[in-house]
Amino acid sequence: MEEVPDAELIAWLRTYMETPDGQVVLRDLPPRVDARILGQIPELGSDPTLVRDLSLSTIGQWEAFLDNLEGHRPFALPPRAADLARSLARRGMDLAVLLKIYRTAHKTVLDIFGEITETIAADGPPPDQVLKFLWTRAVEWLDDSVEQLIITFADEHRHLVEGALLQRAERIREILAGGDDADGASRDLAHPLAQWQTALVLWDPVADRAAAQPLNDLAVQAARLLGGPRPLTLASSSRDLWCWVATPTQPDVSVLAGLAATLTDHRVHLAVGVPQTGLAGFRTSHAEAFAAQRLCLGAARVPAVVDYPDVELLCLLADDHDLLHRMVAREVGALIGADKNLGLIRDTALTFLTQRQNVEATAELLFVHKNTVRYRLARAEELLGHPLTAHPTKVEVALRYVALFGPPPG
Repeated sequence: MEEVPDAELIAWLRTYMETPDGQVVLRDLPPRVDARILGQIPELGSDPTLVRDLSLSTIGQWEAFLDNLEGHRPFALPPRAADLARSLARRGMDLAVLLKIYRTAHKTVLDIFGEITETIAADGPPPDQVLKFLWTRAVEWLDDSVEQLIITFADEHRHLVEGALLQRAERIREILAGGDDADGASRDLAHPLAQWQTALVLWDPVADRAAAQPLNDLAVQAARLLGGPRPLTLASSSRDLWCWVATPTQPDVSVLAGLAATLTDHRVHLAVGVPQTGLAGFRTSHAEAFAAQRLCLGAARVPAVVDYPDVELLCLLADDHDLLHRMVAREVGALIGADKNLGLIRDTALTFLTQRQNVEATAELLFVHKNTVRYRLARAEELLGHPLTAHPTKVEVALRYVALFGPPPG
């Protein structure tokens, strides 16, 4: 059979990608690759930050591969793929994990390319030639990617090894894993662990931009508001910063609301754990801040500052989505809708419940008249069919869910 020129195969592929079948491939390939990788490497799936970085990396690689099907331009590693390699290095994972990710991706992509060629119509190019072309391009692309990723991973790892950052990271992980040498850890980390510990997690959800310096600067500002010195920090990924602020007395974390405008300007979010003392407080406050961040990674509308007590019950319920969704629909289903007035009613009801059911405090926070608050609360109770005070905890949790995620599915 006569060989079809590469230019004709590329033209056919470009046309195919605009068909309904091609659009399905464009949409479904990245999540299929990610699902296979997470199935092969379970330790990635337990870390929401790495899951996010993996997704962004796969999308970046797929878009770059399609953009250079002709192979005319020199290979350039997508920035989001480099971010994943750096995150793996910062998490202390072995290079073998990175290589396994790309071996699994390679096999999955080839399987999908085989599926594409099975759908080629009789008037299309020979399926075996299309498959050979795609396989060749994919192998070349993945070989170049792996070569550059190994360099990126090694550079990041070398930076960690050569500096004090690795020692700090190892010491912090020892504490989080249950280490009890408070005096030694305080000395090594230059951080007074006997004091009150307030854990923070700062994260930048936007890919393809340098986040490290803004996050560190914002951590310093947060520590200053809490009345503490420069915080202890650990860059847990390319866009996440774990922090601990030590203070001699219990801090008032509500002052961190004063950082909201600055966080919004930088498009950064801050999760805050409950302040506690000593090594145990170091661990528990971090676990709470991390849980709050993990919850918000899937939210549609994330506030600039997320205080763990405000979302604690949602964090506890989040592992069973069906039960949570049913509870939200049952408790506040009548208040859910796109109508602006319903949104105002929900906001007023939630503020009322969080302010210990105080109308005056609610009006002050919302900058409205007390009678407006009373009207909205009466309307909420009319729609729900019972007083807000009948089971306020469930209603508050349900309203917090809607504020973060929008209406539950169905």
